[in-house]
Amino acid sequence: MNPFFIIYHLRKMNTKKIIALITIFIITVLPLSQVQRDCFSAYRVVIDPGHGGVFSKDKKKHGDRYDRLSGNYLSYFAEGANYRRLYERELTYSIAKRVEKLLSYCSENGDFSKFKKILDKYSSGEHKKIIIETKLSRGPSVGFKEAKSMNDPNAPFRLYDYPDGKGAMIKGRISKINEFKPHIVVSIHNAETAPPDYKGMNAVIAPPYKIMEDGLNNMKKGKFISPVSYGRLECWFQGRKGVSKKRAFYEDVALYFTGFGLKKNYSSDSGNFKGYRYNMVSWKYADKGKWYEKAMEHKSGSQYADYKTCKISGKYWERERSKYEEFRRGSSFQNFGGDNLYASNEIIKYILTSLAKKGYKKSDKVAGKPFVSVWSVPLLVNAISAYIEIGYFNRKWDKQVLAKKHDEVAEGIAVGIYSLLAGLKDVKSSKIIRPSGKAIDFEKYKIDNEKTYFDMVVE
Repeated sequence: MNPFFIIYHLRKMNTKKIIALITIFIITVLPLSQVQRDCFSAYRVVIDPGHGGVFSKDKKKHGDRYDRLSGNYLSYFAEGANYRRLYERELTYSIAKRVEKLLSYCSENGDFSKFKKILDKYSSGEHKKIIIETKLSRGPSVGFKEAKSMNDPNAPFRLYDYPDGKGAMIKGRISKINEFKPHIVVSIHNAETAPPDYKGMNAVIAPPYKIMEDGLNNMKKGKFISPVSYGRLECWFQGRKGVSKKRAFYEDVALYFTGFGLKKNYSSDSGNFKGYRYNMVSWKYADKGKWYEKAMEHKSGSQYADYKTCKISGKYWERERSKYEEFRRGSSFQNFGGDNLYASNEIIKYILTSLAKKGYKKSDKVAGKPFVSVWSVPLLVNAISAYIEIGYFNRKWDKQVLAKKHDEVAEGIAVGIYSLLAGLKDVKSSKIIRPSGKAIDFEKYKIDNEKTYFDMVVE
């Protein structure tokens, strides 16, 4: 149709008729899904069930954390916690699938009225409709018998990128998570045991950059100050028996900045290289080109040197110093944990509230102290990382939750995710475990009107 003809007739119409015509055009011509997407906020969420593969003594073939410098896997594949016939990899996947189903009610074509009925149990008042696109980071676990007949049973479950045997690199789970550009990643784990002072469900978080930088500066000066001097380092994760929190902290500082371990005298251990993890995933912040050829030299004064002479530079370290990482992880012990800790604790409180509504509660089960370390997923995504230890196999109450209460745990996680995205007012729960219901301020992660920190992770 001639555009001048349309303009001529529009000028003859009054405003009400023009608005009516535009409305009819939108309803009849544009797809309903497009109208919905314009009316409601849309978010991307990854549910990340822990582990999935199996342990093998053949690290060279079945390990994880593939290193371009040596051409080897630097760590065994972590199969997760086991207790008799209970396997972390299976329990976490069962819970994750239930969360995915519940959040499907919030999908673009989902029946939000069904999810609203669930929300009504937790909060009175109106519940804002939002669109949540949900993805699992992996499929069903592989069993021991099945694994024996497979050439590479851990392939779908590795956290890091790995070679296909023909010269190409395959994306690991972290790279696939980042490819989805999520706003929130919820990692579900459990463990065999925990220290006595970790009585409740616990967040797993990465520390603020400035704390790690302070540690590096101390190491350069030869001043290995006890973590007690820092206060909150009481939460630092001790990965091995007999390792002090002070030792654990400085080992993590060395790993974080240099990829090397430490000797007993705190000198850099050149024989214990653990890799440049930010270069083991496919994302915006990996070093470009044949970076590994330069890295092999570990040249003094470069970003690949030991802690005494390393110069911290490159896109990844610019990212680590950014305000967005301060939002995610905090900036100091006065602002510790950031949105990651807040999100983890909120979801934990919703899980405990869900269990309590079904009559399953225990007085010492609260959002407990976080485990602090340089964990892979919380560090190597731009998303809000809610990484949670649901429970421990050596505790009766926890074991029953892990074995039999998957629906309740999943409902708590799903409601918690919604609350972090849209907020919930006046949450119905006992005071000690009541979530705040406050949504995360996602506006502060905007880079401009079109891009956010979450979007740019692989651009």
